[in-house]
Amino acid sequence: MGYRRLESEQVRVAVNARQLFEQLEQHRLQADSVAGSMHWKTIHGREYLYRAYSYGKNRSLGVRSPETEQIKYKFENRQADYKAREIEYRDQFKKYAAYIKANYLNRFPLAGARVLRSLHKQKIPYRLIGTNALYAFEARAGVMIQPEHLATEDMDVLMGARQGMRIVANLQAGSLLSLLQTSDKSFRRISASPYEFAAANDKGFRVDFITQGTGSPMRRSAFDELLETDDLHPVVIDSLKWHVSAPHYEAIVFDMQGMPLRVATVDPRAFVLHKWFVSQQPDREPMKRTRDENQARLVATMIRNELTDLPVTRAISQMFPHVLQVEAEDALDEFSL
Repeated sequence: MGYRRLESEQVRVAVNARQLFEQLEQHRLQADSVAGSMHWKTIHGREYLYRAYSYGKNRSLGVRSPETEQIKYKFENRQADYKAREIEYRDQFKKYAAYIKANYLNRFPLAGARVLRSLHKQKIPYRLIGTNALYAFEARAGVMIQPEHLATEDMDVLMGARQGMRIVANLQAGSLLSLLQTSDKSFRRISASPYEFAAANDKGFRVDFITQGTGSPMRRSAFDELLETDDLHPVVIDSLKWHVSAPHYEAIVFDMQGMPLRVATVDPRAFVLHKWFVSQQPDREPMKRTRDENQARLVATMIRNELTDLPVTRAISQMFPHVLQVEAEDALDEFSL
């Protein structure tokens, strides 16, 4: 089958760790409400309470009074409580990480995990596609995929052109390359080409930014036009419009250090159809065609036998050409959408 189901102890450890991580995520929803600081500022002999934010903005909350003193007191208490709970969660995860590693659940590449955390921190919408999406599928299915299906030293990050404005607005350092360098300072362009869309770190781990096609190979995507001319530019692949239209799919995985990470990817059914489609293209490299077809068959098997909780939806059947679905169903062991 290309994978094996987790043993009972592995399931127990994974479930407990993921539940704890979900609690942390809920805790972090409060981050904006306790961000920055509050201080008194004297103006023309009167003290005013100011709220300062990390990005440099300051806002007056009024002249000093019992009410504003209470606002400052409550804010600083909430902030101290938030920081204490954050430290407590971190300490708990350090303990859980040992159990995760002891049960061989630490699977996701560390370099890739750091990149995704940088995307999360800056609230950059993305979808992980390609081989690394298999880690999300196996996590949701409660299985371990055999290493030969996972072997890769690169990561494909899909960025929807329709969200280009939001992506560019949230880039704190101003560029995709700088964002990568917040996760690892050694990330550099793979070539000196001004149209380079990929970067790699000193250990050879490569990140490719990609987006859907524009309908014309001579026209830049709307997303590409928003980026600085010297930034990494996502390569345009027309068939990725199917991934952009596919239902969202998420999973909590564990990196090589045993720490949790939420991964955003695409519906496994869309993954299967796209992988099968590219495996049938004559201009695809032979070894990649073989890998694509093997991955399509693997995930199709997982959907049939493990991922039985996938919601019934017409989205998949509506966005992929009917002839492609028929051909895939015939080829992939009667895989049904």
